[in-house]
Amino acid sequence: MINVLIVEDEIIIAEDIASYLESLGYNVIGIVDNGTAALQKIKEDAPDLILLDININGPIDGVQVATIIKQDYKIPFIFLTAFTDKQTLDRVKQTDPYGYIVKPFEEKDLEVTIELALYKFKKDKEKQETQAKTDNASSKETSFDEYLFVKDKTKLVKLRVDEICWIEAYDNYCFIKTSAEKQLVGYTLKEMEQLITSKDLIRVHRSYIVHIHKIDTIENNALYIENTPIPIGKSYKEEFMKRLKFI
Repeated sequence: MINVLIVEDEIIIAEDIASYLESLGYNVIGIVDNGTAALQKIKEDAPDLILLDININGPIDGVQVATIIKQDYKIPFIFLTAFTDKQTLDRVKQTDPYGYIVKPFEEKDLEVTIELALYKFKKDKEKQETQAKTDNASSKETSFDEYLFVKDKTKLVKLRVDEICWIEAYDNYCFIKTSAEKQLVGYTLKEMEQLITSKDLIRVHRSYIVHIHKIDTIENNALYIENTPIPIGKSYKEEFMKRLKFI
């Protein structure tokens, strides 16, 4: 059930709105006549929608309340007001309301505006969540494409991907081998393959990922990096050979 808060200083109008909303299946969690009480109610009960008059009691008006709602609560709100002057409308625009109904209004107009507001808010929220996931994935991809941080006892050490010679599976862990050292990390080889997106790293065996530019020689079913033989698995060989340049 959708919880609605009504912020309206004319009690008869507020009660009529509440009665109509309840007949539509909405739950009216309260009626308040001033901005201070409205913000306290929002903080305590977190309504799903707010119907907000502009000319309300108290030191702050409905537009000021809307500004705080937008900044701190991210709850959709609809203005119900008799004001249509340019100055008021210019202030209202800054708050990005999900609707603006001019009094007096028909009940059907209120019903449609609320339904559209809730639908738009839902779509906006889904879009924001999708964008956040995309941004997060993009951030991870960029980071692991160029470098990663490897835990070394009590500190994290930055390791450039182009310093990696190979990655070797070790049970549910992996060793990352560079020219200077060999470090154990808490990821499986499959997880490392997904995390590090550099095209220079290629899976050549169920237990090995190698940096293609670090390969010194290839002989039969093995490749050599810094004189260390690394097996080439049958199921990986064809794709691996496609990545090589022959003359």
